[in-house]
Amino acid sequence: MSSSDSTSSSSTGLRPWRKNPGSDFILPTGEKLRWGLGVFLVCLVYAILRYNVFKGVEWIHLPLYVGNKAFALAGVTLISFAYLIGKWIPAYSDDTKRRRALTKFCGLTGAAMIGMHACAGFIMLSPAYYEKFFLEVGKMNLTGELTFLFGILALACLFFPAVTTLPHMYEALGGARWQKAQRMGYYCLLFACAHTFTMGWKGWLDTSTWPGGLPPITMLGFVVALAALVAKLTSGKR
Repeated sequence: MSSSDSTSSSSTGLRPWRKNPGSDFILPTGEKLRWGLGVFLVCLVYAILRYNVFKGVEWIHLPLYVGNKAFALAGVTLISFAYLIGKWIPAYSDDTKRRRALTKFCGLTGAAMIGMHACAGFIMLSPAYYEKFFLEVGKMNLTGELTFLFGILALACLFFPAVTTLPHMYEALGGARWQKAQRMGYYCLLFACAHTFTMGWKGWLDTSTWPGGLPPITMLGFVVALAALVAKLTSGKR
């Protein structure tokens, strides 16, 4: 470690730079499927039950409209898991390399799903799909503009930890800058809370409107993102 790295670490209060302990370990395919596909399938089944089965959304809207809700919930869940593993999720507590590899996988897979969620959302962006976001003249109302603003800000913050997870970025940046970039994920989750709250808080208040008694996906996404933020504040760890 260079003296500049050491000085930077001490001045920012971050841990000194060292080689990424999970950089030379590849998570087995079975574990990737269990975490990535498993989380997505749970979210997809939930979305199908809530919207297609209980709310009566036509099945022709399953591929994109309902599926997009699963992408959103699974994406924010996996990103939250990336910060909860080692804090509230004691996965591989006796194997640092495996735990760091799982953290990296959850973060990157979650980022990919959020990217798909954003693409699908922009494709369907119209009063026909999201009437509550638009005025009668066809322009967005305040709820719509704030919802998409917070979503864009969350994506922008997610870019930093995603890119710096690429091979050799840890070594290229040094510990202090790498940790700062990774911590931008917390801002992503903060904006995700704002995104989901602005979008759906009115539907959270009246449980009689919940199809099948199932809470809104925006509410679940808010809770999952908030959990990672609370874990950060209460643990004092990255």
